[in-house]
Amino acid sequence: MKSIVFKSLPVALSQKEAKIAKRLTKANMPVLKKLNRLYALMDDLSAHVEKFTPCTKGCNHCCTYPVTVSEIEIQNIENSSGIKRKSIILKQECSKFTPCPFLKDGACSIYDARPFVCRRHVTMTETNVWCKPDNAFEYSFPLLSFTEINKSYDLIRVESGRLSLVDIRDVF
Repeated sequence: MKSIVFKSLPVALSQKEAKIAKRLTKANMPVLKKLNRLYALMDDLSAHVEKFTPCTKGCNHCCTYPVTVSEIEIQNIENSSGIKRKSIILKQECSKFTPCPFLKDGACSIYDARPFVCRRHVTMTETNVWCKPDNAFEYSFPLLSFTEINKSYDLIRVESGRLSLVDIRDVF
């Protein structure tokens, strides 16, 4: 399935992905704007990939998995949603299937500002049965991954000056 996705990727989109890290490194703009540029490319890729995944609106099993966020993403969520982080970030003992605090009525309430890990989590199986909590960690499946996108995210985190990642449940 993964190879079908890559083979069907439009050339222009593939070229954008191949150049994104270099472009963001050279770009003279605030790091938050770089993050949003990266997210825009990821959204373009998602629009192409969605025809190959069983995920649809309302399918939210993955919204109970751990979700790491960086400081720059926390700022992006605050700016986009108006929701402020907790004054003290405390590591909570959550089960691995604790719903994300932004999962409201079965949908992501911050979808346009959703974190990197949510944007790159794409199920490439024929059905979403493997996403359900009872099955989620029974088997390992290859995840869709774009090298330059991952590299760009790491570069943005380095440029932001805050490399640490925390679970979204500990912050909001």
